[in-house]
Amino acid sequence: MRYLLDTNILVAAFRSRTGASNAIVRLGLLGVLPLVTHQKLVYEYRDVLSRPEILADTNLSFHEIEIVLAQLLIKATEIDVRYLWRPNLPDEGDNFVLEIAIAAWPCTIVTHKIKDFARAELRFPQVAAVTPGQLMHSLPH
Repeated sequence: MRYLLDTNILVAAFRSRTGASNAIVRLGLLGVLPLVTHQKLVYEYRDVLSRPEILADTNLSFHEIEIVLAQLLIKATEIDVRYLWRPNLPDEGDNFVLEIAIAAWPCTIVTHKIKDFARAELRFPQVAAVTPGQLMHSLPH
């Protein structure tokens, strides 16, 4: 199984060093959790994490966030998306996350927005969506 981190997971990980999102990111940094990414997702990560309100919440500079993000992306496998499945999800911003996961299958999307991915018009049984807490409970200790 491979894992795709929705942007909200990275935001939560930088905001709290003790939550499940931070633990998931740490496992990715250690190479324990096989991650996938795509250039478009990296652009979204950078866009969201550079917002002044996010930086204020994290007490980090964007340079510090970029260092962690770069290390995380070194560990991730870049996925080539060849087929677009739009429109599929109510939130257009989530469509490419689902497309990356479909291209990377078997793949699990790690997100705080489970309901958003459950409302897809098309169903892809090879792609699951879980919260960071659900993933942490399912991993071997």
